[in-house]
Amino acid sequence: MILEYIKATRSFIIQVPRAQSDLVQRLMTEHGLDFSQPASTPEMAVLYTQEPYAACAFGQYATPRAREALGGLLEIIETSRAQTSNISIALPPDKELWDFQKANLAYILPREHSLVADEPGLGKTPTAIAFANEIKANDVLVLCPANIRFQWARKISEWSTMTWPYYCHVITNGKRGVHPTQTGKPGWNIVSYDLARTPAIGAALAQGRYDLLILDEAHYLKTSDSKRTQALFGGSKTLTFGAISQRSSRILALTGTPLPNRPREAYTLARNLCWDSIDWLSEEKFRERFNPSLLRENQKPTGEVVRFVDERTGRAPELQARLRGNFMARHLKREVMTQLKLPVYDIIQLEDTGPVKQALLAESLLGIDPESLEGADAMILGHVSEVRKMMGIALAPQVADYVEMLLGGGEEKLVLFGHHREVLNILQERLGKYGLVRIDGSTSPRQREANVKAFQEDPGIRIILGNLLAMGVGTDGLQHVCNHVLIAEPDWTPGNNIQAIDRLDRGGQKLVVQADIFVAPNSFAERILAAALRKLQTTHAALDRRL
Repeated sequence: MILEYIKATRSFIIQVPRAQSDLVQRLMTEHGLDFSQPASTPEMAVLYTQEPYAACAFGQYATPRAREALGGLLEIIETSRAQTSNISIALPPDKELWDFQKANLAYILPREHSLVADEPGLGKTPTAIAFANEIKANDVLVLCPANIRFQWARKISEWSTMTWPYYCHVITNGKRGVHPTQTGKPGWNIVSYDLARTPAIGAALAQGRYDLLILDEAHYLKTSDSKRTQALFGGSKTLTFGAISQRSSRILALTGTPLPNRPREAYTLARNLCWDSIDWLSEEKFRERFNPSLLRENQKPTGEVVRFVDERTGRAPELQARLRGNFMARHLKREVMTQLKLPVYDIIQLEDTGPVKQALLAESLLGIDPESLEGADAMILGHVSEVRKMMGIALAPQVADYVEMLLGGGEEKLVLFGHHREVLNILQERLGKYGLVRIDGSTSPRQREANVKAFQEDPGIRIILGNLLAMGVGTDGLQHVCNHVLIAEPDWTPGNNIQAIDRLDRGGQKLVVQADIFVAPNSFAERILAAALRKLQTTHAALDRRL
């Protein structure tokens, strides 16, 4: 295969033997290449594109002329995944960055706004603080999930080179408002996304001036019409204050899962960090290009016909080139941490006891395809939520039996995830005698840190039990004392399951991570895990895959 450039038509062309019809079709559907009828022969198909970002996927096959026509894009894309750099970064004397973190900084420092999208567990927080050091930021605003605000404060005290005395102010409620910055004293404000959208805190933040705005777990902003997104980037007709992002000279977004489910979720960050990277597309046009969909109909067992949106994906390699070629640096764990071993995944089918059979029957009565939620309207989605909870409660006693078996067999410490409060309550009641701490949405940030520390240091605390979202995001340190994670209720969003497993599968882990995921046979969850694998393949194509 050779990528050539035709200057007269400003087209990049590739010739593929017509006998390889599957390859021809894949290149047209996945890469958006067009078929040239006049140039093709019975033996050879000539495919072409005038879009440089689409041609980048074939960079390794580019002729010198084609490479020149790409105008340095290939070099920038390679820099976005570079594993080392000789750049010198301002750090405290006792701190040192990994080589790939330095490479991230070499990529993002020349850019006004940028995204570090390294996989979870690769130290994006120290990278962001080092970035603030290097640009000599005096006023920094950090937005992050509520449960990791104090974790940010601790990391800042360890990694910042800001001239002392400086403040590090964690905003925990409306009374503990924004730290006054008009005194000229340098410092950091740290606030949750949900507080930032409240009238009092949001208005105060929107009056400040910042050298740097850090958006941690930036996939929280994937939906353009959510209140938190509008508080940051504007567009609301109800909020009484302007976009907070407009008050900062530079923006650095951090997330290991920039596409939790689908390519369209990249739009908000691309639009607000580097709109020209997507040619100033509207959200509708962006979806049409990278996440096309069709309106279909489905008939329920009752005979009722409902409409649903059938989502498709396309041009994922082009989207990856646009992100990496403009504002996104990203590394995979096993490319930069070769000592990390691949986790071992085990899908554990539990017995279909009486309560489980009832939950399976309730699932079947919904009359939907759980992989795509075809036919799902608001009422159906409400029923789905109830059935998921029913299944979780039905399986919880068997999950507890399994955990007891592991502990009786010599396992010293386990990380256990659930979703519903009722399921967590069952597990806590059954397993509390083994020494257990719990983290859920009601756990305060300080208590969260105390529970993690107890799990790390107290041999009598053998289980840390948590909500998949509350404990599955931003929790660090578990990997130093444990390598076995169990998910009692797998999430229907693959990124959330991965985030949970990544609490152990990260830097500092010395053993092979064992990940056990519990399902009932022939249940929604079992089929959804299969669908999740397909979603992950789409994400991989849009972020990481090379031709």
